[in-house]
Amino acid sequence: MQNVEIKAEYRANNGKGVARTLRRAGQIPAVLYSKGQSTSLSLQLSHVQKIFHTHAGSHSIFQLEVSGRPEGSATAMALIRAVQRDPITGRIMHLDFFELSEKDLVKNRVPVEIVGEMPVGVKLGGVLEHNVRELMVECLPSVMPDHLKLDASGLGINATFYVRDLTPIPGLQILESPDTVLVHILPPRTEAAPAAEPVQEPAKK
Repeated sequence: MQNVEIKAEYRANNGKGVARTLRRAGQIPAVLYSKGQSTSLSLQLSHVQKIFHTHAGSHSIFQLEVSGRPEGSATAMALIRAVQRDPITGRIMHLDFFELSEKDLVKNRVPVEIVGEMPVGVKLGGVLEHNVRELMVECLPSVMPDHLKLDASGLGINATFYVRDLTPIPGLQILESPDTVLVHILPPRTEAAPAAEPVQEPAKK
C-alpha cells in the first residue's frame, strides 16, 4: 500500500466552539494519537472527502504532513481509527488518527476486490453473492495492501470462494476464519409459478 499524503494543520485550541468554527470554514477537527500523547489537528474537508472516494478510502495508511506546530513541521504515518459523521447528512465531522511505526505490526481492515472476467456461473444465469467485503489483517505497514484481490472468474453455479482460497501475501496474516465465505454463486432465479385460481363450488339450490 502506498501511503496517501494528507495535509494537516496543528491547532492549539480545542472545544465545541472551535470545532464548529472549523466546520463552518470547510475544515474537520482531528486528533493524532501517539504513544503517550495526542495532537489536535485540522484538515480540509474537501481533500478528505476526495481521498475517501479513492484507493482504500478510510482504510488507507496516511502520511500526515503536519504544519504550524511550535516545534516545526513534521510528518507522521497513521491510520484512521474513528470517523464521526453527521447522522443526517453523513458529512465527516471528526477524525481520530493513530500513529504507526514502520517496525510494529498493525491491524487494519482491507477491502476485498473481485477481479478477473465475469464468473462462469454468472454467464450461465447464476447470481454472484458478495458476502464479505472487508477482512481484518495484520502486517507491517510496508506490507499492507490497498485491496485483497479475489479472482472469481472460474466459479461455476453453487461454487464458493473462501478466505483460504485467497493468494497468500508474504508477511500478511488474515485474522478471519479460513472458512469465511467471501463469494458464492447462486443458481439462476426462477420466476414464481402463478398462484392457482381457487376452485369455485357450485351454488347450492
